[in-house]
Amino acid sequence: VDAAGIAKSTIQVVLAPIVIGMTTNKFFPRFVEKILPFAPVVGVVSTCLLVASAVAQVAEPILNAGLRLQIPIMLIHLLGGLVGYILPRLTGFGETSARTMAIETSMKSSAFGFLLAKLHFGDYA
Repeated sequence: VDAAGIAKSTIQVVLAPIVIGMTTNKFFPRFVEKILPFAPVVGVVSTCLLVASAVAQVAEPILNAGLRLQIPIMLIHLLGGLVGYILPRLTGFGETSARTMAIETSMKSSAFGFLLAKLHFGDYA
């Protein structure tokens, strides 16, 4: 396993966008204020496209596997979303934060996992 490659991919996909966002907010706050109302929609749409792309790459094996694979796939995302929403609400987070965590746990984390598997475990993914 190429640990350095996995670390590099994680930095590129996770940390770089965070650093870019924080830097932009610090040095261009008026610009950020103007685009902030559109950010959630852009985030959800881009996440859906990312997940759709990942699923499309393995659609045939998923379809061929039948319900024995399809139901657990649906359940893991559904349960991830529910836990990602309910747990933050129970621990005092607001509605927006809970929704964000639900999206992260149900969709983005699995898409990132798929990306890492495809890049670094290609023969097995």
